[in-house]
Amino acid sequence: MKPAFYPVLLASLPSLSFCEIVVKGDGILLDKSLSKNETTSTKPQASKPDPAGDDLILFDNGDVMHGVFGGIQDGLLWERKDIDRPIKFSIPAIRQVVFKGSSGVVMEKETSFITLVSGDRIPGKIVSLDEKSLVIKSSIVGDVTIPREHIKSLSPNPFDGELFYSGPYNSNGWMILDYRKPLKKDETEAKATEDDQTKKEVTEEKGQEESSAWIHSGASFYSLNNRALVYPDANMPDIGRLKFKAEWKGRLNLTLALHSDFTRVLPPEKKEEPKAEPAEEAEDPVKPKGKDEEKPEEKKEPEGLNPAPLRREKLVDLRENIGFQNIAWIDPSKRTHADMFGTGYTMTLYSSYPNLSRNYFSETGVARTQRMASVRSNISLSEGGDAEIEIRYNRKESIMILFINGNYSAQWNDLGGFPGDGTGFGIVNNTSNARVRISEVMITSWNGMTDSANSMVHPDRDLVLLGNGTDRFSGQIIGIEDGVAHLKSAYMDAKIPVKDLSKIILNESSSTDLEADDLSEDLTWEEDPVTIVYKPFGKIKINPISAKHNLLIGKSPFLGEITVDLSAAAMLRFIEGSPDLSDWFDDL
Repeated sequence: MKPAFYPVLLASLPSLSFCEIVVKGDGILLDKSLSKNETTSTKPQASKPDPAGDDLILFDNGDVMHGVFGGIQDGLLWERKDIDRPIKFSIPAIRQVVFKGSSGVVMEKETSFITLVSGDRIPGKIVSLDEKSLVIKSSIVGDVTIPREHIKSLSPNPFDGELFYSGPYNSNGWMILDYRKPLKKDETEAKATEDDQTKKEVTEEKGQEESSAWIHSGASFYSLNNRALVYPDANMPDIGRLKFKAEWKGRLNLTLALHSDFTRVLPPEKKEEPKAEPAEEAEDPVKPKGKDEEKPEEKKEPEGLNPAPLRREKLVDLRENIGFQNIAWIDPSKRTHADMFGTGYTMTLYSSYPNLSRNYFSETGVARTQRMASVRSNISLSEGGDAEIEIRYNRKESIMILFINGNYSAQWNDLGGFPGDGTGFGIVNNTSNARVRISEVMITSWNGMTDSANSMVHPDRDLVLLGNGTDRFSGQIIGIEDGVAHLKSAYMDAKIPVKDLSKIILNESSSTDLEADDLSEDLTWEEDPVTIVYKPFGKIKINPISAKHNLLIGKSPFLGEITVDLSAAAMLRFIEGSPDLSDWFDDL
């Protein structure tokens, strides 16, 4: 628990530029030995709109500070443009550091992902593999030799060909669907525009505190109420996978918008009938008209006119930039999924079963929602928990398959074909008193293999999956050399180019069992490790020894002492998670 003056002192940092600040776990200590001027000022100053750096540091008590990561040396060094010397924080006081300017890992054609039994995922090129060790060449850890028993799997094609989205490392492109506020009658257009501008300015000043239903922090979204969070630019491919991690407290009730176009049909605008123009007056207005004067012909409406065309409204046309924003979109009187998300699908996940609905508009513009029958529907998720949700789909074959925690859970076949051509994605927490966290969202292509992840593990044999999505073999991977994998089994002795492989899963019996009672002390962490998270997909756990701006030196029981490149990192996570979801909001 930090003392009461902790946030105040953080706010006054610009006035403390004469010394290095050392932050302990229980509070703040000014190091007078580094002081240039003994006179200090603790008066808070107004925060500047322009941050002092691109990086963010999130403290365990919820405070946030902009700046630049300066390294690790007996604590974490933090630099700001408005302070002469670095600030030193005690690492137990830090939750995470977010690198806003990270460009991510450069994915070459031969970049594979190596997954360790510890959960580490390392991008790199596979140089060789034998019965004892794996040698890789990685852009983030260099040339590394890893004992074979520490390896869980090798993925020469980690995204089944192509990665479309990975995040949310930032909130760009995400939107919250807000309710449309009814206008007072007889308001002029100018007045409405003026009010909207004023509301926008107030919202920007307050940072959307009043209206934001979801908050982005680190690489996660946290729900605060039941408004929809959507990503219209997801570009979901025709054959692909959507994966994300959900954590919740309370009864699970999530709705996912899939392949949505976020376009809805509106009735035609009512045209006001033109006012009758006065009849042309004769030169002498007093002179009565004679019987022989021709009367003007009455205009008749032509028969067989087509009705006025329906209007289409697109959500993306209402946004103002790519940044995170609320958009007035939801009509309280129309709450069907088609009205909210347009044409596409919505999948609702309850704690014990899922369902899928098909959403579209009729030719007359009426919103329709049709519930789909599933081949199988069976899930079991407790109140307060977490799960990895994976949806594999094939638009051409009109199938959608749900996996939860690597297990096959349900399948739907739409005999009418996928509706529309939407590629967007969204999520709604339907339970107002529940809290939900969404993270590790990935949209990738799919090789068509319908087997569950848990079925791809064998206690005594290595499994090899080919990139075509259908062929797989089991046996023993003797080794990999010069880009060729040597597989030996009772029926065949094959040499397969690594570039043609999707994944190699090593057998469990020869892998390190982290749950074993006789686990070697050499494989235990001396202290809680720091997790380095990479874009688009990678993470390494390490006990840091020292670090500079872009390099970190540390030790891992599975990798030994290594030097890690931080220039492609998305964040440093010092606290892996919270035991209760109510603690999630401490860092917001």
